[in-house]
Amino acid sequence: MAYRTSGVFQISQANVVQPLFGSWVTAVSPASGFAGPAGAALTLTLGTAQNSGNDAAQIFLPGERAWLVDPSATKFGGVHGEDVMIASILNNTVTLGPKTLVSRSTNSYVFTENSHVAGALGVGSYLIPKLLINNFLVQYEDGGTGPFLYLGNSMLMTDVLYRFFKIGTVSLNDQPGYYNAGMFSPGNPFDVSELWTYCAHQGDKYSVSLNID
Repeated sequence: MAYRTSGVFQISQANVVQPLFGSWVTAVSPASGFAGPAGAALTLTLGTAQNSGNDAAQIFLPGERAWLVDPSATKFGGVHGEDVMIASILNNTVTLGPKTLVSRSTNSYVFTENSHVAGALGVGSYLIPKLLINNFLVQYEDGGTGPFLYLGNSMLMTDVLYRFFKIGTVSLNDQPGYYNAGMFSPGNPFDVSELWTYCAHQGDKYSVSLNID
């Protein structure tokens, strides 16, 4: 079994849902962005889910696939969400690689098939590693304000809707609370794209460990 970890995450905005293990697009290059011509490579500047502010290098890996999905989408298979490929990473940016799909009208490579948006958390499209995992562990770092870190399985979650767990705060230097999914079975039953979180206090921190067969 292999671990997939990152740096420590932080709540980037109070009471705003964010991917448990992922980021969001704050800016797009070239300036024409997602509305640019087919065949134009896209470089995405990411958000600040990582406490270090370096989401690209600490969450993603070059050559892996990811979900690019808008905050308005309820299902990743809908018109708002799609599978993309991360070709390279530099600082807090990722450059998308071409898909196998080629535009017949322009005879050029396609990097995204659907329209997306850039902006702050809750506005910019989310970028999440496309991973199926066997288990995951979430630890709410000590010294948080909370009062709870909420975990859910939908970007539409609230404290009473689509929530599957909440972790309470502990004082600084006390053993943090955690959630262990505890479902070990063949086939990696969890999809990282279904894991979301939020908290009432900006800046509270948490860590995530993903276990992959």
